[in-house]
Parts: sequence; C-alpha cells; structure tokens
Amino acid sequence: MKSTREVNTICGICPAGCWVTAKLTDGRLVKVSARNDHPLGMICRLGEHSPEMVYSSDRLKTPMLRKGPKGTYDFEPVTWDRAYEIITDNLNRTKKKYGPKATAIYTGRGSFDLALCDLFQPKDTAVSSASSVLFPFGSPNTFGVGALCYVSFAMIAPHVTMGSMLKDMESDLEQAELIVVWGSNPATDSPPLTHNQIIEARQNGAKVVVIDPRRTETAKQSGAQWIPIRPGTDGALALSMIQTIIEEDIYDDKFAARWTVG
Repeated sequence: MKSTREVNTICGICPAGCWVTAKLTDGRLVKVSARNDHPLGMICRLGEHSPEMVYSSDRLKTPMLRKGPKGTYDFEPVTWDRAYEIITDNLNRTKKKYGPKATAIYTGRGSFDLALCDLFQPKDTAVSSASSVLFPFGSPNTFGVGALCYVSFAMIAPHVTMGSMLKDMESDLEQAELIVVWGSNPATDSPPLTHNQIIEARQNGAKVVVIDPRRTETAKQSGAQWIPIRPGTDGALALSMIQTIIEEDIYDDKFAARWTVG
C-alpha cells in the first residue's frame, strides 16, 4: 500500500519564497500546489511542474563538455572541478595571447535562481554575476539574457524615475484605481505576486485594462476590459494615445516641462 503525505514548505525554484504544499507518495514528489492559508501562498507554472523537473530523464546533473562540432549536441558529462579547470585554462590562454578584454561572459538563469550570483557576484551588489570574475580579470565585457527582458523595466526605468532598482521597491498595486496591463501576463509570472495584487485591486473596485492580442489568463481572471490590438501595433497605439492626450490638453504641462525631454 502506497504511503501519501503532504508537507507545507517553500518553493525553491526562484528566490520569491512562495508558500506551497508538497504532496509525496512513497517519498516521491508528485504534486506542488499553493497554500491558501498564507499571504504568500501562490505558485507559478514552473512550481506546478517542479516534479517533472526533479525527475526528468533530461535533467542535467553535471557540467557537459562538448565532444563534437557545434550543432551536433555531442556532449559528455564532466565533474565541476574539470569544468572549472577547462574554463580557467581557456581564459588564461586567451588573456596571454590577446589581452583580458578579448574575453566576455554571457550569463542568464531561467527562473531567477541565485546560485550563480551567490558564487560569482560580490556581496550586497545587484549588477552582474560576472562582477567578481571578469572585472578583476581585466575585462568589462559582461552581458546576458537580462538585456532583453530585465534591464529596461527592472533596472534602468526604476533608477531613472525613482532612484532604486525594482527588486528594492515594494509595490502597493492593490491600492490602485486603474491598472493597465500592456503586453504582459502576470498570471503566468514567476512568481505570480503581481497577479495576486491585481486581483485584490479588482476586488477593491479598481478598473483593469489588458492590452494584448490574446485574451490572457490575467484578462480572464481579473474580469478586465480587454483591448485586442493586432500584433506589432503597440507603438502605433501608444503614439495615438499621446497625440490624444496632447490635443485634448489632459496632461500636466508644468510637470512635463520640468521632468521630461522631447
């Protein structure tokens, strides 16, 4: 007879610390769900599928060293010590022949896992996981996946407008009267904290507008007004909104003159 039990715990996929309930059968993880009795009880798509990640036959458990040419997916597992040895040798060889600036590092993590940052990022910094590796090595060339999706909205914009990075700010979105969700689907975020705040704001009487070609989970679950624009027309819609605001003189001209350029 199989033994099944449930354990209240915290999801470990990303640093959000969502409170979840893990169901185990004969000691094997079979299901993870959000706890409904805690303010941080929530779960994203990654959390829901965490049993598949744990037991997947394709899960990588060691570094992989390429054996064949690029594109062949011909790899062999190696130890961490061997992987670091190869990386170190290649970096030093390149530095000796071309100089340190001939090296660069590209970093990224699929679910905001902090392991790389804990290993390679100086304490109390939020810049790059390469800061304590390549910078002392003599190279400023560090970039990564965040250039596409994180740097603009979570680093540059908050710094310019509010003087701090997004991760250092606490949002009180649930107090809003109008929420516009444009080209985003917080219901599938990791973690879905913003979506929970949108739902709470809606319950408090806020109006929610979703601008997206698809009627997303966020639009459905929040009962939002859905504006289904054609793909690729976001810029045209934004410019037309700006034109209307200017033509109808419904903006704060003194604020615009002092704080905007253009």
